[in-house]
Amino acid sequence: MMPKIVRVALILLGAFILLLAGVAGWVYYHQGELFGRLKSLVNERIDGTLEIRDFKFTPFQNGVGFTFSLLGVKLNDKYFDTHKTNLIEAGVINVTLETQALIRGKLQIHSLKFANGRLNVFKRKDGFTNLSIFSSKKDSSSVSTGKNNTNALKELEEISFKDFQIQYADSLLEKFYGADFHKFEIDVSYANGVWETESKGDLYFKGLIFNPAKGGFLINQEAELQLKANYNEKDKTLSILPSQLEVSTKDKIKLWGQFNFAEDKRNLQLNFATQDIQLSNALKLLTQHLEKVVGRIRIDPLVTAEVHLNGKFGERIPKVDINFDAKAFQYRLRVGLLRELSTTGTFTNHADTTKPVGDANTRIIGNNIKGFFESIPVQGNIVINDLEQALAEINCTLQADVASLNALLDPDRYQVKQGKAIMKMTYKGNIKNFFDTNTKKLNGLLYGNVSLQNLGIMYLPQKVSINQIHGDVAFNGEEVSIPNIQLYDGLNKLYINGRITGLFPYLYMENYPLKAMVNIKIPDWQLNWLKVLLNLDHSRPKGNKNSKFALSALLDKAIDNIGIEATLEANRFRYNRFSAQNLKGKMTLSADKIQLNNFSMDAFGGKFQLVGTMNQLRSARPIKLNVNAQLTNTDVKSVFSSFNNFGQYTLTDRNIKGKLNSTFKFTADLKNDVSLVPNSVDGKLSVELTDAEIIDFDPFLKMKRFIFRNRQLEHVQFAPIVNDFVIKGKEVEVKKMQIESNVLTFFLDGIYSLGDKTDLNIQIPLSNLRKRDSTYQFKEYDPDTIGSNIFLKAIEENGKVNIKYVMKKKARKVPFRAFR
Repeated sequence: MMPKIVRVALILLGAFILLLAGVAGWVYYHQGELFGRLKSLVNERIDGTLEIRDFKFTPFQNGVGFTFSLLGVKLNDKYFDTHKTNLIEAGVINVTLETQALIRGKLQIHSLKFANGRLNVFKRKDGFTNLSIFSSKKDSSSVSTGKNNTNALKELEEISFKDFQIQYADSLLEKFYGADFHKFEIDVSYANGVWETESKGDLYFKGLIFNPAKGGFLINQEAELQLKANYNEKDKTLSILPSQLEVSTKDKIKLWGQFNFAEDKRNLQLNFATQDIQLSNALKLLTQHLEKVVGRIRIDPLVTAEVHLNGKFGERIPKVDINFDAKAFQYRLRVGLLRELSTTGTFTNHADTTKPVGDANTRIIGNNIKGFFESIPVQGNIVINDLEQALAEINCTLQADVASLNALLDPDRYQVKQGKAIMKMTYKGNIKNFFDTNTKKLNGLLYGNVSLQNLGIMYLPQKVSINQIHGDVAFNGEEVSIPNIQLYDGLNKLYINGRITGLFPYLYMENYPLKAMVNIKIPDWQLNWLKVLLNLDHSRPKGNKNSKFALSALLDKAIDNIGIEATLEANRFRYNRFSAQNLKGKMTLSADKIQLNNFSMDAFGGKFQLVGTMNQLRSARPIKLNVNAQLTNTDVKSVFSSFNNFGQYTLTDRNIKGKLNSTFKFTADLKNDVSLVPNSVDGKLSVELTDAEIIDFDPFLKMKRFIFRNRQLEHVQFAPIVNDFVIKGKEVEVKKMQIESNVLTFFLDGIYSLGDKTDLNIQIPLSNLRKRDSTYQFKEYDPDTIGSNIFLKAIEENGKVNIKYVMKKKARKVPFRAFR
């Protein structure tokens, strides 16, 4: 049985081969006629000319079927002599005829292969297009090839392009589509009025231009395309089935959609989908305009998106709607980096249905934005309207705990110990350019607040610790408002309110003044700020806005440059041994200067008023101090005690009593410990001392050894003493003055030293020999006419003031002041 079957199969195969050979022979001998019929088939259905330089019969070149290789092909419309543009120009077109149809005497094309050529379709501004070539010049019924020839393409199964350019230019609508097909193959099938295609290959997109002013899509892009599509002849719809475009960056873009060519519709719906494509790569596929506009936002997320285009033929701009998921991107601010951001959202270019489609009618919505500002978690949302203006509304919340704050700040300078800070912010305005350097204002409305909750921070270089920081700070584009902040500096509880101006100009402009106007109330103030205010630490590193600790550098710079106007109030004030009540005053702090204005307080049993400056804080050393002060109705004992007896031990708070009114003005240099450089002091002192008493004053006790041994020099009461003194370094120049007391009268002049150079002249009239009782009346004498005198000197020797007798000298004419 088997041999018989084999013999039958071989006979049938041989018969088929002989049949093909016969057909091939017939085709070969009639190839001219077939070529003529093929050429006539084309020419009879076009309004133009088909030129073929030569042809070759190449049977079975493309597999089963008979192939004609058409060489030097040119297809032109009848107006070619005017516009000089070939519709089709090809080096080779291989046309393969369907074998079975050919056996039945029908001319049906199985495949078309185009190589080394181009297809140029154009439409002029006057409406003319070279596609008019396909407007038939004859009725199809008169075609000599018969009815069957109208179906010559219905059996088409393959189309391919190799090194073939295709482009379409519409001058009327200013559209251009162009691509170079390196190698592209299309499988074709036809059934029941529907053409179905499946294609793949490599091509080079020259561009898809819908609006020249905005640029084109896919400009100069290599790509690999896998495309499935079908065309319904009845409905005139071209459907793009799920397909894929792989671009040169190896990113894959899925596409699908539909083009409806029916006269009553003429619209398109085209969709794209991406999965984890870098935005910078995606922008290269968009128009230069969109690339520039979106690029202004300066972000490059990894994007998963669906893009939906809907439009009508003839419209310049289709409607675009995008659903996207963006992640792993960052955005640099002037004050730091927003990083690891992610969001989901939408885009549309027809946000307002009553307005034209376009950039001015765009809206981008980013929901559920999450990420970090440097190390601080941030979340929020954003709406961007009008890509031409880039107008946005941004809402965000930052919540900073101890760990995130410490990661944000330079650990060599700041340490956050406890608490948290929560910031809520809204911005409505331009994000293409946040700040206008001409108007020195933000290009939008900004407002928000920062809630400080039990925050504790230490400034390590100065070992300054601030704890228990509570309160809210509000801000807008004009100023930072401080309604009320409470804090504890380790010794004092402070209550602060006020405002800061110039913050945003300061961030965007060099050397713009940053100012703070604050009111500070301290119930019980123990002064511990001086070294910090005087900025004695100069180890601060230079800030780098791109460094890891950009905010620390900015904070240091702000601290260095902020100008502060502060109103200070304290129920009680203490500094070393000095104590006062009801302190009030104003302090101005600038980059190189501290100024105290109208300081007043209840001190020493009276009033103490003070103005002064300290300058050269951050330049040359030493710091320069200028003081102008006044004591009114004060207790001199308390004055001496509070100022630690002015650094001397001759006359102390244990020796003196009385009421003191005084004014003094001096300049001096300050040491790093905020004490005076003694030799730098230069000033004037005016004194009015009443109800004065000197008790156990050592120089008086030593004087008693020389004279008036029976007088009570251990406790002396004085008439009012009024005099002016000049201070140079440690020395006080005493102009000749009368000292009138209940014990004796004497005159004093010379140098009283806070160091070791005391040299005082003491003139004691002999009229003092008469002992004074309770009826003695204080009066003023002339030292030159008072009569005979005893002359003594008070000289400092070996750390002590000693009294010595000196010979009588001719008195000098020196003006003096005595008592009132």
